[in-house]
Amino acid sequence: MIRLIPFELGRIWRKRSFLLSVCVLLALHLFLLWYTTLPDEDDVPLSAYKLLVEELSGKSEEEKERCIAGWKETIDGVCFVRDVLAMQAFQNEMGNTLAKQEMQDHPGRFEKYYGQYQSGGYLKFTGSLEQEQAFVDEIYAEQQKVSGYGEYLRSIQENKTVLSKISIFGGQQEDTYSHRNLLKSAADYADLSDETIRFVPSKGIVTAMQNVWTDLLLVLNCMLFVGSLIAEEKEKKLFFITRSTKYGVFHSIAAKITALFVHCVFVTALFYMVSVVFFGQSAGWPDFGAGLQSVAAYTESSLSVSILGYLLLSVLTKALVLFGIGAALMVFSILCGITALPFLAGAGLIGGSALLYYVIPAGSIFSAVKYLSPVGLLKTENMYGGYLNFNLLGAPVSRLVCSLGLIFLICMAGIGANLWVFCHMRTFEARKLHLPFSIPFRPHAGMLRHECYKILVTNRALPVLLVFAVLLVYRSAGRSYLPSVEEQYYQSMMMELEGELTDEKEKLIASEKARYDEAFEKIERLERMVEEGGLSLDAADDLKAQANMTLAFYPAFERVEEQYARIRKDGGGFVYDTGYLFLFGVLEDSFSVDFLILSIGLLLAASGAVSMEYQNGSLYVIGAAKAGKRKIMICKALILSVAAAVLVLISAVCRMWRIASVYPMHAFFDTIRNIPYFSAFAVSLPVGCFLILFLLSQIVAAVLVTWLTMVVSGWRKNQVQTIFFALLFLAVPMLLKLLGFSFAGWASLYPLYGWTGML
Repeated sequence: MIRLIPFELGRIWRKRSFLLSVCVLLALHLFLLWYTTLPDEDDVPLSAYKLLVEELSGKSEEEKERCIAGWKETIDGVCFVRDVLAMQAFQNEMGNTLAKQEMQDHPGRFEKYYGQYQSGGYLKFTGSLEQEQAFVDEIYAEQQKVSGYGEYLRSIQENKTVLSKISIFGGQQEDTYSHRNLLKSAADYADLSDETIRFVPSKGIVTAMQNVWTDLLLVLNCMLFVGSLIAEEKEKKLFFITRSTKYGVFHSIAAKITALFVHCVFVTALFYMVSVVFFGQSAGWPDFGAGLQSVAAYTESSLSVSILGYLLLSVLTKALVLFGIGAALMVFSILCGITALPFLAGAGLIGGSALLYYVIPAGSIFSAVKYLSPVGLLKTENMYGGYLNFNLLGAPVSRLVCSLGLIFLICMAGIGANLWVFCHMRTFEARKLHLPFSIPFRPHAGMLRHECYKILVTNRALPVLLVFAVLLVYRSAGRSYLPSVEEQYYQSMMMELEGELTDEKEKLIASEKARYDEAFEKIERLERMVEEGGLSLDAADDLKAQANMTLAFYPAFERVEEQYARIRKDGGGFVYDTGYLFLFGVLEDSFSVDFLILSIGLLLAASGAVSMEYQNGSLYVIGAAKAGKRKIMICKALILSVAAAVLVLISAVCRMWRIASVYPMHAFFDTIRNIPYFSAFAVSLPVGCFLILFLLSQIVAAVLVTWLTMVVSGWRKNQVQTIFFALLFLAVPMLLKLLGFSFAGWASLYPLYGWTGML
């Protein structure tokens, strides 16, 4: 039997189709890790956590606490300045009153942090105040929770002591579940201490080990392995031969079960190793030797293990759960004569358990069902990183004990069921699932429609295009924009000024300029008085506060003055340009990620357009037909071009709608030169025409991606090789650009796609 185990593993692992499927799932895993962690304007980027790890490296716990407390104090002060300025931005009596009241309640705070607010010196880890505030608040809360771990342990033991004293005097019955649960909790935490606790940012570890997509991909991989292990032998009718041999029954199924276990452990370790490495490189490497409770999310754990021990336990537990699921699917595969039923059963099992896990509330009486379902068992962060006792007939029973016991029973039951069912196997063949009704295929009369069917349906390009369309819509429509206080002021000014210059608009600009000139004069006067000794520095700072609040909006007013000066010199009108600057990629570089996603989707969809004709030999027939190879290729190129254009337009429309909901975009018929950033553009086009030109350039770039993929497909004559070389030529340069090698973007089609942001 020992020699059969590597044979069973080898015959599946050496199959090109299975290796390809594993590589595809692993690539999808990496893509989802990257895509789901892309930063938004209000999301903290992973690079911030990496900078934090580097900043805290080598510091003692006391130094870490002082550092983080200082950052928290600074960001709170800067946010105070922002809030006061936001009140001042109302430019009415109520706003001024609220601003003065806040400054009276916190004397000296505005003056202390105003300079940092203006200079941006508070941005230590991120690129915006909102991100910095969210990041510092998150880290401060985590650090406070970890630093208070010793007090948390003492409070558990003190609660036990207090409850025991109450029970002695008859104030508490000792046979209640609450009493027994408290005593059990105190006993479970009794051996723990804070000696190995060293604060570790939780983002990398938590995200790596709590990724639902990773578990789903592992289940899919397990289903593919089981299908190759049992269903394939049925399809080839090999059981008629193997079961007649000396070791063809018991030894065969034992080797298959062992091979499944080895595969589950290996693949689970591989996928989670990739996750840990990805987040280690992106968010910083944690101290693997620190206690598990050093991670704020896992401070409730009652296990005395290190972070590395937790990772190993989690991977092994997930592998055992995966093995249990695979063993159940093996039973279905042995019993069923229809190939697809085990996979449908696996999908139903995972879908049903996911429904139980996400629908049942954590505090429900059915919480045991929630946490002991297959999806709940895969959530090892709950099992090892938390603490919970189930109320079983009045007795507190640890969730960890119940979970591990259930996993053991599932695995043993799966092994026993497979041994029994295989030894008494009656179905030696497999047949495909047939629908109760037939859908006759009618050849298309038109060549264009027929090629469309071949590419989208036969070559499965339609599901790929739909998936990447959803990704682009999610990225574009889900993008959040948070205008700053200065931007809100600029927007209100430009909404009044937009259009042709009039006397009323000139008076408005003049009044605003006079207000700022007065503030500048007041500050200069106070500074002269300080120099002459007629006023103390502290008194001068107090008197400058109102002027500083006014001047905080001066950079935004300078943008208004820039447009006003241009109109007085060259003519034209005012345009509120912030929305257009976001739309054309000037204020943010979102086109790089969009184009990378778009390129990957299009090259996957177009990878088999030409190679499919070579692989089935039909190109030799096509070349001899009247229409010939040339017309067929033109049809393919046209179909893929339309698909590329649709993806670009879907992304652009969602992006335009999301931006316009925050930054209004009017003046479509004004010249593009009215927008200061494009004032030197060679042709005086209307903004609407410029937008159409921009969309056409993006469509051309996407179409060229599909055409180049077709060229590679015709060159390699193999879909897998086409994907490899197309990724190398079209996606790798963009990936290098995103990694910081900006020159790599010029080796791609990106300059054609995002040229407006590069002017």
